[in-house]
Amino acid sequence: MTRTKITAVILCAFILGGCAQQPATATPTSLPESSLTPSVPLIALLAPPDSDPSLVAVASEVATAYASANNMQFEQRALLNPADLPPSLSKLIVLPPDPGASALAAAAPNAQVIAVGIASEGSPANLTTLALGGNDDAQIAFVAGYIAALSAEDWRAGIMYTGTSASNVNDFVAGVEYFCGSCAPFSPPLSEYPVAAQAADPQNWQSAADQLLAQFVNVVYLTPELEASGAAQYLVNSRVLIIGNGTPPEELSNSWIVSVSANPAEALRQLLPLALNGQPAESVNSLSLAHANANLFSESRQADVQKVIEDLLSGYIQLPAD
Repeated sequence: MTRTKITAVILCAFILGGCAQQPATATPTSLPESSLTPSVPLIALLAPPDSDPSLVAVASEVATAYASANNMQFEQRALLNPADLPPSLSKLIVLPPDPGASALAAAAPNAQVIAVGIASEGSPANLTTLALGGNDDAQIAFVAGYIAALSAEDWRAGIMYTGTSASNVNDFVAGVEYFCGSCAPFSPPLSEYPVAAQAADPQNWQSAADQLLAQFVNVVYLTPELEASGAAQYLVNSRVLIIGNGTPPEELSNSWIVSVSANPAEALRQLLPLALNGQPAESVNSLSLAHANANLFSESRQADVQKVIEDLLSGYIQLPAD
């Protein structure tokens, strides 16, 4: 057999042997359900789909910073079942509406569970609740009264309310008088200001509005339940300026001085770091000004009111006793 034939035989044997081998089988792979590292402690945020976006943003920011500072992992979820809690869970922040904070705390006895703005009775020892507001309505009424006196011509300010908010009338009056003292007008009619007019309910407000107009009130604070009643438009048609709590309708924006409201997101920013560190986190009040009309409420006046808010929240200004 020549060398050429021997080489050809060897080559054929090699090829045939290769063809006889079974093809390699691909090893099936599956993605892990979570990218978490089991040995690294986890801080999780449970934010249901209906959660307030501002609270979600603040809680996520605070939790991310806490995780980074403490060598922890952070994960945000919209749903979480007690049976599916990650084994590395160390801290769980739960936002409203309540997805079952007590059940989650009971299912994770070794984790700290922080329920934000969720009332709970008979809760597990590892469940901490954070209340984001105290007596906000009273403080809002006081600030609204101060702004009303600051803005009203000859201090002709008033409040329109229902039985729901009757307890805050004295707070509004206190805010007015904090600015103007006796609030005696310089020109007729010499009515006593501020004027308080009670509507029977949010549907029956016209007689109360007419009472304010009859006494030449030119700035009115509408309590929250009356904002969408139609009373604002009725008063604006008589050239009255409005102070409210929410977002003014576009057609009223030129007559809307400002909105005064509680800011739960800012309260959460203050309280959540304390709770995560195991420190007492008592309820705080956090007020804010929004939808300010610069033509009616200048930056200098806003700065003045902001100082009053700070003094009120710090306890330098005391509200009337109930």
